[in-house]
Parts: sequence; C-alpha cells; structure tokens
Amino acid sequence: MKLHQHLPLLALLTPALALAGMNDDPILTKLDVKQLEGAYRDGDARLVWNAEGWLGTDLHKLVLTSEGSRLAGRSEDQELRLFYRRAIAPYWDLELGWHHEPLAEKRDDRALLGLSGTAPWFIETDLNLLAGPGSDLSAELSLEREIRLTRQWVLSPEIGLTAHNFTNQDEHQGSGLADLDLELRLAWEVRPDLAPYVGVSWERKLGDSADMARASGHDVERTYWRMGVSFWF
Repeated sequence: MKLHQHLPLLALLTPALALAGMNDDPILTKLDVKQLEGAYRDGDARLVWNAEGWLGTDLHKLVLTSEGSRLAGRSEDQELRLFYRRAIAPYWDLELGWHHEPLAEKRDDRALLGLSGTAPWFIETDLNLLAGPGSDLSAELSLEREIRLTRQWVLSPEIGLTAHNFTNQDEHQGSGLADLDLELRLAWEVRPDLAPYVGVSWERKLGDSADMARASGHDVERTYWRMGVSFWF
C-alpha cells in the first residue's frame, strides 16, 4: 500500500460533523501529519511519513495512524494502527486497539494497549504494549520535549526504545532491549499548523538484536539527515 493510499484513509476522519456551539462536547476531527520528510543516508533518499487522524470528543476518540517509508519507489516498511482513545486524567489518555503491518511476510496483527500524555517538564510520552500470537509481546517507549527558542523556532529532541520478549531470526530481532532511536529536529513555525523542519536521527540495534545484525552482515547503527514539514488541520 502506497502513501497516497494511506492518506485518504486518514482523511476520512476529518469531515466537519458538528457545528460549533450546538453541543457542550461536540464531535471534532483532526488530521495531524507529524512527519512528511526526506531521510538521507549514504546517497540514498527515503520518503518517510507519520500521520494521525482522529474523530471524537474531548473524552472519546477513534484514531487511525499510518507510519512508514519508501526507497526508490518501493515501500520498505509500513504500520497501521486503529484504536480507541479515552481521556483518563488531565493530559493523559488510555488507548486500546489494533496494530497491522501490511508488508510483513506473514500476517502480523497485534492487539495494542497504550498510554499517552504529558509528563512533568512537558515531556510528551507514548508507551505502547503490543501483544502478538501466543505470548509474544513488544513494548515501545517514546519521549519528546519541545523547546521553544523563539516565537517561531522550536527544537525537539526525541528518544525511542523498543523491547521484545521473543526472537525473530528473519527480522534480526532478539529478545530484550532491541532498538534505540535518537532524533533532533529544528522547526520553523510559519503558522501554528505549518512547520518545515530539518533534523538528524541516529538508530542503533541493542543486545541480541545487535548480535544478530552483525552475524548477518547488516548495519548495527544508522544516521539519517532529515528535511520535511509537519502540518495539521
């Protein structure tokens, strides 16, 4: 499935379904393209996207996300998530739904349980648990902090960690801590809903995953230079 096939799915969540002022908790919609960028490494240029669309109220939302990358006109990886988001405390949401990877060699549908919100010091936090076939479990943690340098310039460091309780030889994926991602983006907010940016990211395999990557001749770490735009409506 290509990028232009994902975005119409997200756009389905964005029609105006309620008139302002007619309900104390009206139904609202949003399409948030968090990343639409080129990622550059060793002469290769990838198209990377990360988008989220939702429909709902302040307390209850139906959310669809799409994330992936393409190289030389071919998709490398893709993730689709459809889940219910429920506000459980000021600035914190509980999420329950479904995770799907369309390009997986075998069917890869997993249940998703997540917690997202703003931790102290304005750290945007996402913690997800993915339950696959049998007792297979994966955990994801993402922490991001926006640092406003001026009214328009925003610096955003981000860290991501992934861990598994199982081994997948085909994916060079071992049990335990598996991946560390560090990213730094500098954005210029043309408007609150539009911000081009530049950035750099560093990805590294950890533990058994790193050993499996080395044994098969694959890179243990990668650095990408990034340039793109984020927007929402």
